[in-house]
Amino acid sequence: MTAMKNINKSIVSLVVVLVATIVSFGQGNNEHIAVDDYQRTITRSEKVNTQPQLNDSMIELPDVQFYIEPTYHEVTFETKPIKAAKLKIKEPLDKLYSGYVKAGLGTYTMPFLDAYYNSNRSKTKSWGVNLKHHSSLTNLKNVGTNLFNDNEVGGFYKHFFKKYTFDNRLNYERNKYHYYGFSNSDTLIPESYRTNSDTTKQVYQTVSYKAMLKSMHKDSSKISHTTNLDYYYLNGKTGISENNFSVKSLMFKYLGREEVGADVSLTINHLKQPIFSPVNTVILSPESETKYGNTVFKLNPFIKTRRGNLLAKVGVGIHSEITSAARFFFYPDLNVSYSLFNNIFVPYAGVTGGMQQNTFNSFRKDNPFVLESISTTYLNETVGYKNTNQRINLYGGIKGSVSSTISFNLKAQFEKLDNFAMYVNDTMYSYENKFNIEYDSIDKTTLSAQVGYHLQEKIKLYLKGEYYNYSMLTEAYAWHMPNYEVSLLGVYDLADKIIVRGNLRLVGSRKTYSLNAVEGVVADSEGKYISDLKPYFDANLGIE
Repeated sequence: MTAMKNINKSIVSLVVVLVATIVSFGQGNNEHIAVDDYQRTITRSEKVNTQPQLNDSMIELPDVQFYIEPTYHEVTFETKPIKAAKLKIKEPLDKLYSGYVKAGLGTYTMPFLDAYYNSNRSKTKSWGVNLKHHSSLTNLKNVGTNLFNDNEVGGFYKHFFKKYTFDNRLNYERNKYHYYGFSNSDTLIPESYRTNSDTTKQVYQTVSYKAMLKSMHKDSSKISHTTNLDYYYLNGKTGISENNFSVKSLMFKYLGREEVGADVSLTINHLKQPIFSPVNTVILSPESETKYGNTVFKLNPFIKTRRGNLLAKVGVGIHSEITSAARFFFYPDLNVSYSLFNNIFVPYAGVTGGMQQNTFNSFRKDNPFVLESISTTYLNETVGYKNTNQRINLYGGIKGSVSSTISFNLKAQFEKLDNFAMYVNDTMYSYENKFNIEYDSIDKTTLSAQVGYHLQEKIKLYLKGEYYNYSMLTEAYAWHMPNYEVSLLGVYDLADKIIVRGNLRLVGSRKTYSLNAVEGVVADSEGKYISDLKPYFDANLGIE
């Protein structure tokens, strides 16, 4: 019963509180206080935190499917015949021929013959023989006998080893000509000399042997080399003879990107000359001869390197001239070039120098009418010929290509030369129909320009012009040296069947002098009658 009373009291109290709360809300700020003796406990409520949610409004659409209604359209066509395709199949290697013969006939009845016969392709050896002939059968008028005859026969044998190539060449050459250029009506010249062609005839015979040993290493880390051995013996009808022996070797090795090497050579020359009486080509006696020795040694160590488009060579030349004593000379050996725009323009520059050995054979090849008996004094010593000392050779220029068919090269060069050899007309030992050698120290400046045009292998054209300026130390002029040269070379190939070659050359004026009186020329203080030789033009045309 008591429990029931408590429950009833609780209910009544709760009802009273609820009614009072409702009334208080309804009456605004009026306060109502309920009084009861019952102790109540209100459980603490927890607030529910509700976050708003966003609904994605994107609607996923179903894949669209297309359906193409098949239809049929009738197509008609007409065929046209075409030509069968032609295939130009090239052999892996070009065909080699066993030989060829070239023959021709020039002005003044000058026959020409050039014949070769050689082996076909081989992996181990190659050999061949050749024959050349060039002569003149017609005389010029009133200048003495001027017929000439050049003959040459030779052969070679080359053997290919696994790591080396060995090449041998043996050659025989015979050159016959006459010292002409005097007047047949000049009574101051002995009649026997003017009428007897044997008195002006000269015959030179040369036997030469060349050997080369070249390494063929595939490994660039090994030392590569090319060694050459050359020898020739020359003798002339008037008693002159010359022996020349030389050995040269180029050695190099790659150390990373650098190429380190050396160029070494030794040339020994022995000359025997007859002694002539003035204005007389008859030898005094078999014992009337002089002998000269001339040796040149060269050592050129160098380093070549490439850095991107830059290519440089740094070296030094150590050369020695040996006669009765040895004299040493040192030269720079520097060269640098830089490629611009993928070799379209390549500027380059360098400075070098060196000792050039002069021999009778080198002079007579340049000028067949040089005296057979020449001697001079050099450093208080009598020698046959002075060697030319190129003290410095400074050059620079730019080369490259304008297009795939046009190339060019522009160059400026300055040289300081001691013992520079020049040809002058001789009046002591001949009737001005031979040449003596004059030496002088000169400064030589050369400006040159060259343009080339290549249209594949069909057309090739080369145009080159050179301008020279000489500053002499002793002589008034650079005798017989031209002030300019212009040349044009062209080759036209018609279907590999007909080849046309043309060569045009213009040589500028040259200074010369004579010790004999020249009409219209006044002698200088030294008694020299100095005159100008007119420019001359040389043209050659050939068809194969």
